[in-house]
Amino acid sequence: MTTHCINVFKGLRYTNSGEVAFCCKSELWLDDKDGNQCKIYTHDFNEALNGKLATEIRNDLENGIKHANCKKCWDEEAAGLPSKRILDNDRAVEYWGQAYLDDKTVEPAIVELNLGTLCNLKCRICGPWSSSRWVEEHFAITQRNNPNPNAKKDYMIQVKDWQGNYEDDSPAWDHIEKSLPHLKQIDIYGGEPFLVEKQWEILKRSIELGYSKNQILHFNTNATQFNPSHIEILKHFKKVLISLSIDGIGKRFEYQRHPAKWDLVENNIRKFLSLQDDNINVVACVTVNTLNVYYLEETLTHFRQIGLGYYINILHGPPHYNIKNISKDIKRDITKYYTPILARITDPYMRERIQHVLDFMNTNESDGRSWNEFFVNTKLKDSYRKENFKETFPEFCKLIDGCSHEFP
Repeated sequence: MTTHCINVFKGLRYTNSGEVAFCCKSELWLDDKDGNQCKIYTHDFNEALNGKLATEIRNDLENGIKHANCKKCWDEEAAGLPSKRILDNDRAVEYWGQAYLDDKTVEPAIVELNLGTLCNLKCRICGPWSSSRWVEEHFAITQRNNPNPNAKKDYMIQVKDWQGNYEDDSPAWDHIEKSLPHLKQIDIYGGEPFLVEKQWEILKRSIELGYSKNQILHFNTNATQFNPSHIEILKHFKKVLISLSIDGIGKRFEYQRHPAKWDLVENNIRKFLSLQDDNINVVACVTVNTLNVYYLEETLTHFRQIGLGYYINILHGPPHYNIKNISKDIKRDITKYYTPILARITDPYMRERIQHVLDFMNTNESDGRSWNEFFVNTKLKDSYRKENFKETFPEFCKLIDGCSHEFP
């Protein structure tokens, strides 16, 4: 099996706090040629892509060596899942042809930007390192027994680091604009990307300079924001993919993506779907985790009924939400539960996706500690938010209680 990956030649992923890796599945942060860690506001894109670690990883993959940086992709591929490496390689061929995938020129052309932590939601699988809405709750839960009188002050220093430097005068914006002539694909995340005003200025600049007509945009949004003025900007780009982060429906969606309201999001889904044409494509991104794996078929069936395409994103961390770390008995029962469901599903794409999720779930034994942390974490958040896991996920909770009695 080839280990070639388009991202080690063309890709960069900048985190909310400014660190850089090849992609969202990478394990390691990239450095420059002198071994200094790169950040979006201290180094330009080329310095990261040509640094010591980037060169090492690139050489290993081209020599058929599965570098540890790419462990998440190797794990997914071992379970039969189409990993990000495979998906991105396929997408490169679809967008720019086989010759581009085979091209060994090192240039920052496919870039993911996580532009700070500004967000209006505090999703269960997230935290203050990606969402500003999480800051107060995370402190209240994690520091509730901290006797240090400076605990809040120290915590806010950490929060500032998580937020990165994306002020209007940050060098980050200069580095992004400097790279516009070379960018073929720009993936924009958050926080909630549709709330970041400065990015729209950058996109307008790309239009003014004539680059947008050759650029592909990808947004991953929580689907709570729909601004017609933003849509007008998107129409100037070669292609736009809008991924709606939706991991469930109804009350289960609201529990996972607090304080979003399903009625609002469902209305926005219809608005986004109305945009679909040769230029704009809209799909759901379903992040599979411990909270929603039991209800995956319910969610995917709803998407099919409303004409919303989807793809599966496997959550690897935090570990207590990784489906690999569900206890052995519960994984056995989940697998058993899906056996008749898979037999009656006539949609081959859905059946294959669910089977791959189950295969991934069953590739490792639970580490025990993470499974226990799932209960501790769920109860703490339920208490803080006045929510109820048992009432929201009654079928899954009944299955859990039959083995562990964790939610009496």
